Amino acid sequence: MTNYKLCIIPCNGLDKSLGIIARTVALKTIEKEPKIELICPVLLNNGEKKYEEILKSSKIVVVDGCMTGCATKLIEERNLKIFKKVFIPEMSKKFKLKPGKNLILTEEGINLAKTIATELIESLDRSDDEITIEYKEIEDIDYFDITVDKFYFRVPKSGFNFNENDCWIKPEGDLGLIGITDYLQNSASDIMFVELPEIGGKIEQFDDVGSFESVKTVLQLISPVSGEIVSINKLLEKQPELLNQDPYGKGWFAEIKLANFEEDKELLMDCSEYFEYMKNKIMKESEHLKKMKSEKND
Repeated sequence: MTNYKLCIIPCNGLDKSLGIIARTVALKTIEKEPKIELICPVLLNNGEKKYEEILKSSKIVVVDGCMTGCATKLIEERNLKIFKKVFIPEMSKKFKLKPGKNLILTEEGINLAKTIATELIESLDRSDDEITIEYKEIEDIDYFDITVDKFYFRVPKSGFNFNENDCWIKPEGDLGLIGITDYLQNSASDIMFVELPEIGGKIEQFDDVGSFESVKTVLQLISPVSGEIVSINKLLEKQPELLNQDPYGKGWFAEIKLANFEEDKELLMDCSEYFEYMKNKIMKESEHLKKMKSEKND
């Protein structure tokens, strides 16, 4: 086992099966490695001083059951660094074991928790140094914005170009970051899984670059440009929710060496054009839903 102190904090969503599995993963992990300290998220949130000291002196393992990420938030609120994060839906997909929907775990749910705990212990044994994932920071962005019904949508005011598939390119010299728009992440709802492209892959404008799966659907990222994939945002594999939380920043998808941006740009919209395009689409959808609701009431 590692020669540094470790603690583990599961989410506190005990009214959901994924939260029960997260708690079980933490307990199974400690069964295998009793030296790992268990942090109770409820007591931590209520000001348990002992846990604050443990967190400051240990490397922190977080087990999140769902997109809410309550365990992660408890750590981030304290400006502490997460050493390793486990996301139960991602592990369920990886090991092809269904978590179930009941608060009493099924045999498959228990096997999932045991399997995740074993994987976690093995990964900790391999980790001599901190696990870090690099990502490109995007500077503060000024936005156009619009609120329709209960939904809020944003579009950067400059520096981006967009296709009609609601995907963006942010060019810088002969490179560019690509990603999905705020409109697309809103339409998708909570994103749970991301499939990234391979580095070195050649793509044409409007090719599928990768996919992302939400609680509602599976969608493709349609590339606004042609070129070669030179880097990918590996952070999305562990934190797919960044596509929802920060689609124009930390939620970037891939970096492309541009093949012919000036030509590709002829088929793209600038920021103000896309904002108008998005607004029209949102208003049409809103009117359609209102009409359907009215007809149903009649």
